[in-house]
Amino acid sequence: MKKRILYGLAPLALIAILWTYSTQMIGEASGETTAADSAQIEAGIVDSTLTDSVAVDSAQTDSAAHKVDAILVETEPATSGSISSYLRFKSAVETEAAVEIYPQIGGQVQQIVAEEGDRVAKGDTLLLIDDAQLRLTAREAQVDLDHLQGNFARVEEMFRRKLISDQEYENKCFELNQARLRWKRAALELNHAVICAPFSGVISERQVQTGARVGSGTRLFSLIKLDDMIAKVFVPGQYMVDVGENQEAHLTSSFLSDRQFQGWVKRISPVLDPQNGTFKVTVGVRDRWEFLRPGIFVDVQIVTDTHPEAVLIPKQAVVYDGKERYVFVVEDDRAHKIQLDAGYENGEFIEALSAIEPGAPIIVVGQNGLRHQTRVKVGSV
Repeated sequence: MKKRILYGLAPLALIAILWTYSTQMIGEASGETTAADSAQIEAGIVDSTLTDSVAVDSAQTDSAAHKVDAILVETEPATSGSISSYLRFKSAVETEAAVEIYPQIGGQVQQIVAEEGDRVAKGDTLLLIDDAQLRLTAREAQVDLDHLQGNFARVEEMFRRKLISDQEYENKCFELNQARLRWKRAALELNHAVICAPFSGVISERQVQTGARVGSGTRLFSLIKLDDMIAKVFVPGQYMVDVGENQEAHLTSSFLSDRQFQGWVKRISPVLDPQNGTFKVTVGVRDRWEFLRPGIFVDVQIVTDTHPEAVLIPKQAVVYDGKERYVFVVEDDRAHKIQLDAGYENGEFIEALSAIEPGAPIIVVGQNGLRHQTRVKVGSV
């Protein structure tokens, strides 16, 4: 019985399936959509929105990447100014006048008036030698001279009256002259007991102590002159025509790194040293004892030529590529690589002979690694 029922239901199920399939086909043919189809369409719309959103995000990302590509740099404008060429040498500061002071008489040092580092004027007292014995000698010579001078008036009267011979008169004249010389010598030695500065300057060294006994060979002081400091340099002979008297010179020292001192060519030796082919140039220093001191090492630059209106590039902006030198100039937010045709240069600037105008923004920070036409952004690195 059951088998018969099942056999009866099977045709009915087959009919139901066929009807459902035909209904779907008819719906599709007529343009109608089922709920499932609607769900699938809505899902497709959502997917399309997501795709558009991804596209927008991609565009924003590309824009951000485009902005990041601009490299941050710092610039300084090319300037117009004066720049010179130099002959550079190393030397040490000296003084034109440096003397060692000795006593002209012997005796015991009574008092030292000047010390090392003191500035003294010409004629100032530096040291006193005990002069008690010298005073007695000078007084004795004075008394003897006064006595002979007092008697000489009578000798002249007697000679005029022919009471004494010519020989006696000459002897009296000789005695008077001898007494006069003894007095002058005693007075001179008394004056030499006071040691004075022979010129204005600075005491660079004192070699004697109070109470010491000194003689004519005892060194007392070393004195140097203030206003005549110099630096001697030895210039190769090939530059003899480039150096002349009164040419400008600049002096710097590693001991005084923030200062530059002015000088001038004071003297030029006309003779070349045959051993090394150089000639001596004496450079005067305009400092007047404010900072420089004899013995300090200096770099001497003798100016040989000057360009008064040169285009100046900061040295820190230069990029080296083998033997060539380049700078980067900012134009339209891009770095333009320009080969530097260099002229004169100093510690801060290089002269640009072509291709760069005053006021052009020169990249001074961030230029290493840049390429021509790289996009840049000017700011503070």
